[in-house]
Amino acid sequence: MENNVIPPDASAALYFLPGQYLFETFGENRHGLKALSSVQVTRAFRDLQTDTGWLDRRLLRYREAVDGNAILSYLPAGKRNITVAFSDGVVKNIAVPLPTLILLGKGRDYYLWATSAMNISEKTRLAAAPLPNIGAGKICFGKNEVPKTHPSTLQRVWNLIFDAPFNGDHTSNRCQTEPRDVRDLLIKLAADKVKKFPTPQLITSHNTIANAWESIVEQRRYDGRF
Repeated sequence: MENNVIPPDASAALYFLPGQYLFETFGENRHGLKALSSVQVTRAFRDLQTDTGWLDRRLLRYREAVDGNAILSYLPAGKRNITVAFSDGVVKNIAVPLPTLILLGKGRDYYLWATSAMNISEKTRLAAAPLPNIGAGKICFGKNEVPKTHPSTLQRVWNLIFDAPFNGDHTSNRCQTEPRDVRDLLIKLAADKVKKFPTPQLITSHNTIANAWESIVEQRRYDGRF
């Protein structure tokens, strides 16, 4: 103890001793020492979680918790190379403009939306991503192995989204002019060599990024649909 220096802003310490734990609190007007059982220590750390809060970069937010890490990221609007597969066996590799995309992950579950907003924040309104294989916002990765949510695996998840072929699953109600199959819109945009995704095609909701985080990550009840 004589060789240890207590950080000036510390208010407590936990000591690991043979067969027991000691919890010490200290300050200008108080000081206490209490023995703890292993069950009490486990309970104290079981609910521990970290949360960056809202950030202003492409990695918008990251949280670590025992019920699964959560991450929020976005990809600016631009042309993407994707593969579109049809039921007749036809597979087309196309370069298509896409709007800004919002990715939310918790554990091994990932959700994808779009937005027409230029500046991304927790108040940004969400729209259906104009891509197949997304049911109620949740991405269907098929048989592909999906990594757990972590900043180090974020790029792998984005790569999985664009590297896997987009097939006929969840193709309806993804855009305005092709309500039955968004793939028809994607093929047309690529054929016409459109440089920028036409944002009037987006089906925008009243839900925001903050609503999605609260509903999916914090599991607060929310009446809106994503």
